[in-house]
Amino acid sequence: MKQMQKGSQNFSRILGEIKKEFFRFADSYAKAVSDGANVTGKNIIEDLSKSDSVQPSDISLGKFISAVKSGVQHAGEQMIKSGVDQVERMKQKAKKQ
Repeated sequence: MKQMQKGSQNFSRILGEIKKEFFRFADSYAKAVSDGANVTGKNIIEDLSKSDSVQPSDISLGKFISAVKSGVQHAGEQMIKSGVDQVERMKQKAKKQ
């Protein structure tokens, strides 16, 4: 009976860890996407401020695509950094056990 309880406790602990890591990943993902969108917006505003016109529709397609690429790249870099940080946390946790 105690063996089943221990197994159940271990399973619950594992599920708890998975849940915690999922939420950590989701939080990192949401932050990266938000920051990437902010970078895109800043780049578009910067391009518009350099332009002689004041209409958002006057930004060229190339500049718009470049701004979006920059935002996506920023988000991707944040996700990679988050993944590396996660691996380091896992390594430290394994060392402690």
